[in-house]
Amino acid sequence: MTEPIVSLMNPEFADDPIASYARLRERSPLVRVGFPGGPPVWLITRNEDIKAALSDPRLVVDYSNVPGHQGFSVVDQMVASLDLPDEFRDYVAANMMLKDGQDHARQRRLVTPAFTVRRIKALRPRIEEISARLLDALAQKGSGDLIEDYSSPLTGTVICELIGIDEADQPQVRKWMNDYADADADLATSAQGMVDYVKKLIVRRRAEPADDMISALVQTSDEDGDRLSEAEIISMVLLVVNNGHHSTSHFIPNAVLALFDNPDQLALLRARPDALPHAIDELMRVANPVPAAGPRYATEDMEFAGVSIRKGDALTGSLLSANHDPRVFPEPERCDVERVLKRGESHLAFGAGPHYCTGAALANLEGEIALDHLLLQRDSLEITVGRDELRYTEATPGGARLLDALPVRL
Repeated sequence: MTEPIVSLMNPEFADDPIASYARLRERSPLVRVGFPGGPPVWLITRNEDIKAALSDPRLVVDYSNVPGHQGFSVVDQMVASLDLPDEFRDYVAANMMLKDGQDHARQRRLVTPAFTVRRIKALRPRIEEISARLLDALAQKGSGDLIEDYSSPLTGTVICELIGIDEADQPQVRKWMNDYADADADLATSAQGMVDYVKKLIVRRRAEPADDMISALVQTSDEDGDRLSEAEIISMVLLVVNNGHHSTSHFIPNAVLALFDNPDQLALLRARPDALPHAIDELMRVANPVPAAGPRYATEDMEFAGVSIRKGDALTGSLLSANHDPRVFPEPERCDVERVLKRGESHLAFGAGPHYCTGAALANLEGEIALDHLLLQRDSLEITVGRDELRYTEATPGGARLLDALPVRL
């Protein structure tokens, strides 16, 4: 019997995605769903199964790695869909997130030294300084948008400092960053500006290394002397700019809303500020703005979670569903900043497996500092509109809604 196709454009998903996914999750571990403009895909609904899929070598990120593949690669599709110049094919092809197997393992091995615990921890004083300056400016204004006036410039500036962007150049670079998420912006022009800037920075760091990400990427090599190519370094910078900036800048207001919706949990954190680092995990679970893992493609006919999958079929995991799976999170609808999980269990805000987010430690640190400064070191933050007045942009059918603005008063 043919599996019925569920439309994620159904209004119920926009109205209450968590409840909608709960119904799908109890119906089946895999559900056939339809996305606008594309063929049906298998939606994985349960936490354990999504973890398994993200680590299964039979499932690949790049469709061209499916035996017998014909047609466009994922690189072709991205370049065409974003209307990028031909030069960008090299940078998209070098994107670590779009690689599988040994190609991915090699690049990940060379990139990892740029994201050491020491490097991330060393950013704490600077993140605190940037956060305090932005909040002082917002307090002087009296009111503003928490995203435009605080979380976006905070995460954008931190990414600039991590990469090694000169302070004088940061406003222009942050504008290019923000254009990535602006449907009305000229993405090709902004991306070209970013690439041209990074090329010049690579030349400078080869001659004069500094304690920044670009220098680490330029200098790193493995025991065989393998190094990242210029295209791979540029691609990594673009990846960090896109994923490291926008996701965290939306997590911060989402987390503020989650704590305002759960005043008992906010009161607990104000009474015990030392609990905040642990609480970030729970807030990442309930306030994560990334709703789904990228698609994986079956390289062979296989059975997954008890369902027969054909070679070439696409599967995607709903992180929103996984993070509300009662098999892992008892009373998943409840925000519990003291939640303790069993060994081996976790939220999937940063994915899992070989493609686990390299920037997870930085996102956690930024979130911790932001919430400490916004809600624990002061108690004057107010949201100046009702929840029904908040507006969202639907980035992905079936749950990805990005907050347009969060009007606040300090």
